[in-house]
Amino acid sequence: MTMRDVATVAGVSTATVSKVLNDRPDVGAEVRQRVLETITRLGYRPNAVARGLRSRHTDTIAILTDDLEGIFTNALMRGVEDAASEYDVSVLLANSYGDPEKERKHLRRLIDRQVDGLIIMSGNRVRPRPGPALPLPGTPYVFLYEYGTSEPVPSVLPDDRGGAVLAARHLTGLGRRRIGFINGPASWDATRDRLEGLTVTVHEAGLTLDPALVRHAPSWSPEDGYALAESMLATHRPPDAIFCASDDLATGALAAIHERGLRIPGDVAVVGFDDRSLAVHQRPPLTTVALPLHEMGRTAGSLLLAAINGAPQRHELIRVPCELKVRASTSG
Repeated sequence: MTMRDVATVAGVSTATVSKVLNDRPDVGAEVRQRVLETITRLGYRPNAVARGLRSRHTDTIAILTDDLEGIFTNALMRGVEDAASEYDVSVLLANSYGDPEKERKHLRRLIDRQVDGLIIMSGNRVRPRPGPALPLPGTPYVFLYEYGTSEPVPSVLPDDRGGAVLAARHLTGLGRRRIGFINGPASWDATRDRLEGLTVTVHEAGLTLDPALVRHAPSWSPEDGYALAESMLATHRPPDAIFCASDDLATGALAAIHERGLRIPGDVAVVGFDDRSLAVHQRPPLTTVALPLHEMGRTAGSLLLAAINGAPQRHELIRVPCELKVRASTSG
């Protein structure tokens, strides 16, 4: 079914059908109604690709992720989709699995489909990355949960440092004086930022962060959290609080504290980071710093849509604030 078919049945020109479809005011009410009824009766749907070629907009953006199964991917994507839906824009999805050649192929296909812009996203780790695997002249893009090093586009990231500040202020405000820190692998950007936020805040409270109570785990696993918490608790002056750089590490720390017969939070308060779904089901429920994943996705989507509509882009790191979720592991 084509626009010409609609025009023939409705007894009007194709130009009049086009005006009705584009809600132009210079069409009489009777003619507009007749065209709309004909469109409904014939089941006509405008060709979005053809209309996009004429208008230079297809009302479609794409998310290109390196990890579709990443633990944060879904929440980030939902935020992008929420921003897009406010403008009645569709969202396509492609997964490169971190393979530059797959990224190139996806970018070629997406450009051929005339997408208006791109979100280039990591699903599991904040880190620097080179520019897109294919030049994107004239196609706006935004980095999400990763950042470019020189591209004149924004990168939307969590405020990991600020999140650690929230956790540290909470613990010092509760009167905790010997705070242990189980950090993730030292090669991650997030571990550097979280350690910096904790260190600054502890010093501002007039306390000292004992180097013997600061450990880098070789992985983010509960097993490493358990082992490092156990070694801290075995020291001559054990911590009265343990801040963990992930909820998985905190899960292991909780197990080590329970195994020693200590009370949580009476003897040792515990704080995690991420606010994974498992946090609320710990024994006791885990106080944690929530990553603002949905809001990050929404922010990236809004920035991209603004760029599509002509707003200038520049190289900047946009840090979205985290939120502290207080539960029984510190307040019981």
